[in-house]
Amino acid sequence: MPVTSRTFAFLQAVEYEMQKDPYMVYSDQNAIGAAVRSDGKSIDFMAEFGLDRALAKFGQGIDEEWMSGSTIAYALTQIGKAVVSIPAMTTMYPAELAFNHMGSWRYASGGQVDKVPVVVMVGGSGRGAKSDYIHAQSGNEVAYASYHGVQTIVPHTVYDCKGMMAAAIQSNRGTILYNYSTEASADIPDEPYAVPMGKANIITQGTDITIATYGSAHPEVASAVTALAKAGIKAEYFDVRTLKPFDEAGLVASVKKTGRLLAVSHGIYHCGFTSHILAVAAQEVPGAKFRMITFPDNPSPGAATMINWLKPDSAKIQDAAQKVMKL
Repeated sequence: MPVTSRTFAFLQAVEYEMQKDPYMVYSDQNAIGAAVRSDGKSIDFMAEFGLDRALAKFGQGIDEEWMSGSTIAYALTQIGKAVVSIPAMTTMYPAELAFNHMGSWRYASGGQVDKVPVVVMVGGSGRGAKSDYIHAQSGNEVAYASYHGVQTIVPHTVYDCKGMMAAAIQSNRGTILYNYSTEASADIPDEPYAVPMGKANIITQGTDITIATYGSAHPEVASAVTALAKAGIKAEYFDVRTLKPFDEAGLVASVKKTGRLLAVSHGIYHCGFTSHILAVAAQEVPGAKFRMITFPDNPSPGAATMINWLKPDSAKIQDAAQKVMKL
């Protein structure tokens, strides 16, 4: 299988769907649907689909509110499907449209508008050192997950990037896809495939503790799981993957097996998605032991030493897991 970048994986999923639907459009203010893979295979939406479809028919200014608004409105016309890519630092620009339109039009129209076939891909900057508060955010996806009728997905692996984008487009439901660059490239199938919505991914099987996470915390969790294994603790590495729909059954099954749960996020502590993860497990698994570890409720500092001190890194996650093991 070819080594495929994260960007190429997303665009390949969109390309396959645009080839099937002659009315489907794409909008992006950066490379406009263009990428080249390591084996020389290229994607170029402008060349393949033309100006109207590659720029979503609406003109192309650097205006994320216009991009998200016009693309969502196009999907609401029921003419065709739409995908729009919104860069990091503008993560909440589509929020009003997502809240008032993406998830509620079936209800508001009395069922006359039975689908909202749009995917808004939002760039997640993550907790990068030396990036300051504007450029080092994580956790805003939980706001979208709280909106009625809006699917919210956060793929980690490159395989999931392609498969979950395809599934989101095929679902014909308004979807926010939050993209943190946690895995840069991987060997994935070249042919089309879809990853089921609402199904978590158990990356590593374990029997001692479930460590559930998503988004920008993945690299630190992966490191912690490896270190814990060397210390004799078999952690079940649970990739939430879809915040909404959330795989409650999968989480409950994992926690019933291990009896312990640590929820990890680089989002903030107050009203973060880790609270929901713990709440689901606590209601369904009596007697289990729980803990969560997140970024504090404050902006990301610019100094590398400060942000690294604040965010849940591998060492902090290991320590938190050890504390749960002693409960």
